[in-house]
Amino acid sequence: MTLTRAAAVFLALFSVPAFAQDTAKPAPATAAQVRPPADILLDCAKAPAGAVTKLPADLARWATVYCTKEGHIFNANDHYFGVFPDTKLRASFNAASIDEKTGADAANSYFRSIEYRQLTPQELAEFYKADPVSAQIVAGRPVWRLDLATSGGKGISFAVIDPQRDPFWVFPIAGKAFGAPAFFVVSLTALNKAR
Repeated sequence: MTLTRAAAVFLALFSVPAFAQDTAKPAPATAAQVRPPADILLDCAKAPAGAVTKLPADLARWATVYCTKEGHIFNANDHYFGVFPDTKLRASFNAASIDEKTGADAANSYFRSIEYRQLTPQELAEFYKADPVSAQIVAGRPVWRLDLATSGGKGISFAVIDPQRDPFWVFPIAGKAFGAPAFFVVSLTALNKAR
């Protein structure tokens, strides 16, 4: 399975009908609408030893890990919303889906490592060499690498383009190039201003 296909497979657990409504003046988006349903959430204090449930501050600004009955989910936090624009599906990544686990096995899936760091100019040059189109997409912008590694030994990586902007884009990393589909992350504040 290629990373690009993996990203497509792990798209979303939840659709976003509240954001897709065609009304004259939609109600403001709320934190309750962007977090998983309360009936599937679990207390992360009871997560397995070695599970990453807290993120570094620069990543926690826009993302979080939810502990759920279906395994741990990496997702935008209560103040942000991530969506794949072509499908309008949430950009949520479930450790169980990445590990291809279902049923009772899914509940025990978690992230054993979540790394987030800014790419160096040399690393960016390697991307540009392998994929010249990437240079046009991100020219002059800082790019961060996000790596999610699961308890089942699998993982997925992303290039986060200028995460201080609002909104910003996130691309799966496929080898030494940016893959597809990409998703964007927008704050609820910016989303509500645009409504």
